[in-house]
Parts: sequence; structure tokens; C-alpha cells
Amino acid sequence: MTYRTHARYGCALVAGLACSVAQAQFLDHATCAEDTCVEEFTQGLEKEIERQLFAWLPQEHQEAILEASPAELCDRLPDDAEPADVTYSHVAGYISEAGFNAMPIGRRFILASVVRLAIDGRPAPVFCFEPGSITEEEAYAFSLAFHGDGTRFQQNNRWNSTALSGGGLSQGDPTIITYSFPADGTFIPNLGFGLGSGPNTLHAWLNGIYGSQAVWQPLFDGVFERWSDLTGLSYVYEPNDDGSNMNTGAGVAGVRGDVRIGAFNFANDGNGGVLAYNNFPQDGDMVFDAFDTFYNNTGAGSLRFRNVASHEHGHGLGMLHVCPANGTKLMEPFVSTGYDGPQIDDILNGQRHYGDPNEGNDTAATATALGNPGFGTSVNQMSIDDNNDIDYYSIDIPGPRQVFAQLTPTGGEYQQGSQTASCNSGTLTNYSAVHDLTIDLIDSDGVTVLATGNDTGVGEGELTSAVMIDPGTYYARVRGDSTNSIQLYNLGFVVLTPAPLILDAAGEIPSPVSPGETADFDVRIIEVSQTVVSANLRYRTDGGAYASTPLVPQGGELYTATLPAFACDDNPEFYIEATGSSGYVGIFPEDGDTSPLTTVVGVEDVVINDDAETNIGWTVSGNASDGHWSRGVPVGGGDRGDPAADGDGSGAAWLTDNVDGNSDVDSGTTTMTSPTLDASHPEALIEYWTWLSNDTGTGAGGDPLVVEISNNNGGSWTQLEVIGPDGPQASGGWFFSSFRIADFITPTNQFRIRFTASDTGTASVVEAGVDGVTIRAFACEDVADCVADFNDDGEVNFFDVQEFLGAFSANDQSADLIDDDVFNFFDVQEFLGLFAAGCP
Repeated sequence: MTYRTHARYGCALVAGLACSVAQAQFLDHATCAEDTCVEEFTQGLEKEIERQLFAWLPQEHQEAILEASPAELCDRLPDDAEPADVTYSHVAGYISEAGFNAMPIGRRFILASVVRLAIDGRPAPVFCFEPGSITEEEAYAFSLAFHGDGTRFQQNNRWNSTALSGGGLSQGDPTIITYSFPADGTFIPNLGFGLGSGPNTLHAWLNGIYGSQAVWQPLFDGVFERWSDLTGLSYVYEPNDDGSNMNTGAGVAGVRGDVRIGAFNFANDGNGGVLAYNNFPQDGDMVFDAFDTFYNNTGAGSLRFRNVASHEHGHGLGMLHVCPANGTKLMEPFVSTGYDGPQIDDILNGQRHYGDPNEGNDTAATATALGNPGFGTSVNQMSIDDNNDIDYYSIDIPGPRQVFAQLTPTGGEYQQGSQTASCNSGTLTNYSAVHDLTIDLIDSDGVTVLATGNDTGVGEGELTSAVMIDPGTYYARVRGDSTNSIQLYNLGFVVLTPAPLILDAAGEIPSPVSPGETADFDVRIIEVSQTVVSANLRYRTDGGAYASTPLVPQGGELYTATLPAFACDDNPEFYIEATGSSGYVGIFPEDGDTSPLTTVVGVEDVVINDDAETNIGWTVSGNASDGHWSRGVPVGGGDRGDPAADGDGSGAAWLTDNVDGNSDVDSGTTTMTSPTLDASHPEALIEYWTWLSNDTGTGAGGDPLVVEISNNNGGSWTQLEVIGPDGPQASGGWFFSSFRIADFITPTNQFRIRFTASDTGTASVVEAGVDGVTIRAFACEDVADCVADFNDDGEVNFFDVQEFLGAFSANDQSADLIDDDVFNFFDVQEFLGLFAAGCP
């Protein structure tokens, strides 16, 4: 197959610019002479390619534009042609000659007419075909003529104004669409794509099948209601229709609907084949092939008819055909009865355009009211539809309750892509892993955050809880990240009557702790139905008996717990215990007496923490033709597999070609290698953040990110880990890794690490990132006891002398300072000397 399709687009674009057509629309040959097209094409095409007018096309299509002749570029079917006049030259580049010859003469004419519209840059509706009525190659030819094959996400433009919603509508805005049924006889004009024109016969046709409009109109009502249930769309039946020609005027309240629905007997198509067509917004009119026997089967609640209507209205909402055609998506090119209405891919498409059914709940004041949740409630298949969307929900709490909120990203992993000749493949994408979602529980003031769940990464669920004591309306807020795409989610609540006292940490538990030093941490104790009588830290070392020390009240719900000083070889364990005024005993963590908290005794030694804000000496090598490692703040926006932000939060990171647009690794490898680093500590850890996205393109899932380390300055290398080529870390997202170096190589001061990203298989989009490379270790050296502070109260005074003399009189081993198992004057003399010297 040649690519003259795209060559014609090239001519249309350049000539359209030459003729001052607004916004570089395709050339209308009625207003621009062909010699102008030839002249402007030969003079300006390469310049326009350099300006990336054709960047959306594959490289081979751009080359085909350059190689084609001007005469080929401007070839088109004459406006007054008849079906018998069509030759292969009118459709070459869209379908093979053998495929063309196998087509019925009427369908050849329809295809050539649609191709003519594509060449002229005039809009064409999208057809829905009966399964088995046309070949896959024919379906692809129509798809090329409708919208080319450069679409990444299967969308066209959405409605920007309607009769009841007014103007200024844009991505994610909820929208009201009206619909009406023109009277029979209303003229349906010839739009130039070979199906002809004629008077509307919708009422006569459907009355013949169903008996009356009272029976068949609810089928349309149900189709629109289903789209409304799944998206931010609302529908209003407009009982008036002024009978003006269809496909000509915008909707007007009280005059005609935004979407007008009609039918006539299509010319050149026969029975079967094209079942219906629909234009894209701002013309959403839907036209059926009247009296096509496909619709005579009314089984399963007229599922055939309803799915065709729902599919065609999908086009009327701004949706394109999608592949593979495996009976799982409403917007596949062939109608199917394997499902009923929109499926997951169609829901994503619709909510990306118009928001979810609760759209408009971006503030606490406009929160979606869930009422009293009882023991629990949920909302499903809602979405964050871009990088600015926020969703609020309100719940009414009647009294003291502990509310758990579970946020789960959904969508699943499946193949999806633009229409191809065979329509049997697409890009495998995990639509559950688009945003790193966050859930906040908010107090009744709509502002104060009680609890936040954001402990996991992209594609993972979040769980958080908060105690809500006073009756009132509280809120849950769902947030996404900076990714400008859509993420479906389910949000569930579980509501429990809380315990009389609720204990929790109010900050981080200290770890590690320095040897010989105390360490504080905060505890929150919520008095639900009892007041706190006592609150204690219970601690022990090496599995011994628990000792207690009281918490210090800080006011309100906050208390401070102080861990005592531990030695290097101690293994501390501890928990919090509080007793209520009616005898209730609360423990944190739950079962803390048998599963206590722990900490590590030692001092963290950070050898290096490279946040990529400067280049500490990394070198870049490799044979990739494009996409080599570079350092900086991410600029790609996250719309092509690249990260929208860095990994460690400092701002900058190492990325594969940090530019916007086509910046992935191409045709080879790129390696970034660290300078020589000191990793000689026997317990040294190497830690870092990585990003890998390789799940788009025709060869998706084939290229890994390889991490290697060396202890001889790069003389030899040992593989540390391989990220990808498939699995959860190969679809984007920052992931943290930590390894004990001694588990792989002998720690030395000649340590180096390197990261290699590659594109060595079939074509795939490979984007990689590295950030926060750190070498750390824990060291521990016990602090010598200060004998002068004999009672260990931190002060050297008379009480230490008193404590020593008491121990000396009792022959306590601690008073044998000479360590000769004899208690005599020399021990006293030793103590007095140390007492005089004091403590450091």
C-alpha cells in the first residue's frame, strides 16, 4: 500500500496556508486553483515539515509526501461523477488495487466520495458497518479517509457550545445536549460521501417496526440516559423541530435539538453495509439507513438498534473508531451485540471529554452529597479527567465515628489504538496506572485535613481513616497528579463506631536513634467516650520485661513519648498504652504488646545524596540515534510516557532527552555512569529512584532499564537489577530501590554505578529517568558512661556523691571503680577524681 492519502493531506495543508484558509484547514479546491497547489507545494512543503506541521505522521508517510508528484497530490473524484466513473486512481493510497477491485461498485463510489472530502478538507461523518458486510481493509480505507491514522487517543473535538449549556465549553466541562426528531419529509442533504440524499423517513420506518413513536422513542431515551449515567452529559428531549434541512443548523431551545435524528434509504449501499452515519461536533446529527433489514431483529430489547444508535452518538460526541475489533468496545468499526452500550474504553473517552457524572464537584461547596453512609457507601467509575480536576464528596456523620476511605484506581489493562487495516491490534496500556491518586478526609469546615492517604504509587490504591466525633457534614477529596490524562477510580467508605480511646502516632517514629541519647516522638490520643487517666510508653530491649515511662501531655490530643537511651547492641521494642476513665485500655499499635514498634540504634552516614540539581560528574555514552541522558527539570508534560516531575522532589532529574515531544530513546542504547564514589562501609546501601515507560508504540514492552555496579572503578560490572521490559515498573511512575552493596560485590572506595536505557527491538517509545542516587550506611559506637553522673540524671552534683556512697556501702558492683572485686579507699579516690573532672 502506498501513502498517497497523506501526500494529499500535505498538499491540502500547504495550499491551504497559501490561500489563507483559517487555521491551516485543508484546501478547498473550489476556492484555490490547482496550479497554486502545485506551486506552493513544491516551494513550501519541506519548510512546513521543518515547522512540524507533519510531525503527527510516521516518518515513512512524510517521506511519501516528499516523493509524490504534484499531479498525484491533487487528484480527486470530480464532483459530478457517477458510480461507474470511479477508478482505482481515485482511492489509491487508501486501499490496495485488489481490495478496490473486490468492492461492489456502489461502495467504490462511497469510498471515493469520502476520499474526495478528505482531499478537500470538508468534514465527513463516520459510518457504522454491519459485521461481515465489508472487509477489514475496506473499513481501514474509510477510517483513513475520515481521520487519517495519526491519532494517539481516539478522540476528535468535543462540543464547545449547545443550546442549553451555551458557549465556551472545553475539555472536562459537563454539557447539556438536546435532541429532536424532525418530521418525515424533512430534507437530509447529500454531504458528498456517496450515500445520496432524501426526505426523512424515520417515523414511517420505525413505526413499521415498533408501531408508534411511543414505543421506539424510549429506545433513544435509554441510549442517551446511559451516556448520561456514565459521563458528565445531560440530555433534554426537545419536542419541537422546525423542519429545516438536517446537518445545517445549530440547536436552538424551542426550535430544534442539538442532535437531530433522521433516516432515509441510502443510495449505492444496498442492504447491510453502512447502517448509519453521524457527524462530529458541532454537527451531531444522526442518520440511519432506513428499511435496512439489519434492524428487523429486535431481540434483547432491540440491542442491534440501540448499539448502533449509541455508537453513532459516540461519534456525535467527538469519538473516533478504535481497534482491535474484538467485541469489547462500543466504538469499534463494526457493531456488535456482545455488549450493551458503552464499555470501559468508551467511558474513558466520554469522561475525558465531558467529565464524570458528578462533574462540577471541584470544591467543598459543590461536593457530591452521599448523605449518611450508614456502615458504608461507595461511588464507582468516577474519574480525575486531567491534571487540574479535583473531586469532593460529602458524608453526614451522626456522632462519633471512625471513617475509613479506600480509593482504588480502575480501568484495567487492554489494547487500544487507532483504526488499522486489520483492526486486530493496539497499544497495551494499563489504564489503572495513569495518576498517582490521593485521598483526603476533611473536617466539617471544608478546609482542615483530618487524614491523607498517599502512601503508594501510580496504579496502587490508597487507604486512610479519621475519627469524626461531632455530628456534622464531613468531606472526602480525591486528587490526581500532574498527568494530563484521565484516571478512573472507585471510592468506598467503611464507617465504624470507634473505641472509647483512639491512639495513633502524630508524626514519624524515630529510626534510627543515636546510641546513648533519648529520642522523642508525638502521640495522639482521641477521647471519644472516655477521658485519659494515664498514658505510658512501654519499652524493652532484647525481648526482656517491659518497663514504663509516662507520656508528657502537650495539650489537646497530643502527648510526647520519650525513648530512653539505648546501646548499640540493644534491640528496642515499644508501644503506647492509655487507660480511660471507665477502665478501657487502648494500645498503639494494635496488639502492640505482642507486635510492638521497633527502631534501629545507630547513626546514619550519608556518603552522597545526588538530587540531580547539579552534575556531580556523571558521564553519558551510547550509540542511540536520539534520546541520550540529560539533566534538568522535566519539561515534557508527561503526555508521551515521560515523567511530569522528578523523583525525589528536588526539581531536577536525569532523563532520556529532556525536551518536549518526541524525546524517547531511538535505535540503540544510552548509558549514564557515575563518578568514582566511596562505598567502603561494609553495610553501605545504594538507593535511587527510576522511571521507565516502554508500553507504547508497535513494539511496546520490549526494552528494559539495566542497572549495574562496579567496585574497581568500572574495570568490571555486576548487574544490580533489570527494570522491565514488562511488569508494573515499565508503564511509567517513579519507583524507589534500595540494595545492600555487599550482597552483590565487595564494598570499596572505587564504587561506580551506571544506568542503561535502550531501544533495540521493534519500534517502541522508551522514556527513562533516574533521580536521588544515594549511598548510605548505619554506624554505631557506644557512648562511654560518665561515672561522675552516678545517678544518670544528666547533672553532676551532691546527689551523685550520695548515690555512689550508698552503692559503696552496699558493696554494689557499680562502686568497684578499680574493678578488683575489693571495696576500699582506692574506689572512693577514683570516684572523687572523676567527680572533680565532671562530664564532657
